[in-house]
Amino acid sequence: ECLKKNITPPGKNTIRNRIHKLSEYEVLKKRGSESIARTKFLPVPGKFEKSYPLQLIQIDHTKVDIELVDDEHRKNIGRPYITVAIDVYSRMIVGYYLSLNPPSVTSVALCITNSILPKEKLLMDLDINTNWNVWSFPETIHVDNGADFRSESLKHSGLLYGINIEFRPIRKTHFGGHIESVIKTLMKATHEIPGTTFSNIQQKGEYDSSKNASMTFSEFEKWLITFITKIYHKRIHSEINMTPEQLWEIGLFGGDAPIGLLPKPSDPQTILIDFLPLFTRTIQKNGVNIDGINYYDNLLRSRINLLDKITGKKKKFIFKRDPRNIK
Repeated sequence: ECLKKNITPPGKNTIRNRIHKLSEYEVLKKRGSESIARTKFLPVPGKFEKSYPLQLIQIDHTKVDIELVDDEHRKNIGRPYITVAIDVYSRMIVGYYLSLNPPSVTSVALCITNSILPKEKLLMDLDINTNWNVWSFPETIHVDNGADFRSESLKHSGLLYGINIEFRPIRKTHFGGHIESVIKTLMKATHEIPGTTFSNIQQKGEYDSSKNASMTFSEFEKWLITFITKIYHKRIHSEINMTPEQLWEIGLFGGDAPIGLLPKPSDPQTILIDFLPLFTRTIQKNGVNIDGINYYDNLLRSRINLLDKITGKKKKFIFKRDPRNIK
């Protein structure tokens, strides 16, 4: 361009010097990596840390980096989704929900329920001989701004048990760093399992995930909880310089301000029902219909086509359904 306009072109060293004067922040931003630039170079006002267990938990979802097979024919059934909850103070994973369905309000509800309830029966059902002594109600649940976290059902359940639902500030990715880090750790572990999809095309190469898939849903769930309880919880975490289990115990019984043993919920069924998403329906002669499935029980008979005394229209009732047992 300089030669076309009869202008003396700048020397190579001049061009190099101008390139070197560009800040890495500006280069990353101009190349479309603004989020990385903000995380790496912009100041973060203090660490997002807490002082004791269950003061704050973070929840998020991801599609798991593995292909699964069915129990009967060992044919590919696709990739599962996982919802994970982590205690920010100790880095303990306090709850999860695994499903073949995309994340939803139900995924959040069942993950929270799993976080609150004791895990002995879960470990027994999965035949895992270990401890996962985490239960009770968190003070605050920190989530992103997805629609599945902004449901009225979740707000209502939080108010019922005195749990504050707090949303991550928009474009402030560091506020979700703890949950993103643990999800990354879990996904990295799945890359050692047959059928993994890895995290990207470069890692996967020519590996055929579908052809090598061998784990069923239940087998993968057992592997996942074994990894969480026997490996992740028991190895040194680089951010806290001890294991998550050790810091959890310190928060309960040691340190400067131990909070003592957390109260264990006494009515798991009620807690589950309280957190499940709600549906409002009128009751017809054939019961109620949710997602194309009819539900009927004799206890509904006295409320069939019942009219609302105020509006004169058919009265709507609240229903809840556990997707793990829709019959």
